[in-house]
Amino acid sequence: MFSTIIRSLAGLLIILLGIGAGATVWLKSAHYPSEAIALAQEFVARLRAHEFARAYELTAKNQLVGRDPNEFEQIAQHQFCPVTRLAGTTPFQSNGSRLRRRVYGLEVEMPELHVEFDGGCLFQVTLRHKVRGQWEIYNFQSHAG
Repeated sequence: MFSTIIRSLAGLLIILLGIGAGATVWLKSAHYPSEAIALAQEFVARLRAHEFARAYELTAKNQLVGRDPNEFEQIAQHQFCPVTRLAGTTPFQSNGSRLRRRVYGLEVEMPELHVEFDGGCLFQVTLRHKVRGQWEIYNFQSHAG
C-alpha cells in the first residue's frame, strides 16, 4: 500500500513537472501577431500588383506614406522592391508578457510593430495599433541590412 501511494505521488509529481515545463515554454515563446502580419502581407501584395490606390486604403494617410493617393504612389514606386518572403517582426513580445499585461489591465498589443520582408531587398512595414483594436500602415521603406 505504501509503495502504491509513493508511485501515485511520483506520477503526480511527473505530471506537474510536465505541465510546469510546458507552461514555461509557452510563456517564453514569441507571440505571432497574425492580424498585423496579414495586413502587412496584404499591403505588400497590393504594392507588388501595382494596386496603389487599394494599398493606400490600408495606410494612416500621413506625410510618411503620402497624404493623397498620388503622393503615395510616388513614394511607393521609390521605396518598394520585389520582396519574396516574410523575415520576421520586431519588437519581440512573449506570450507571458501578453498574459501579464492582460492581468494588469493594460493594452495587450504593442503600440507599434515592424514587419520585415526580404528577397530583392529588405523592406519594412511599420504598423500602429489603433484604439478600436485594428492595425494600420504607418510607414514603409526599403533599407540596407
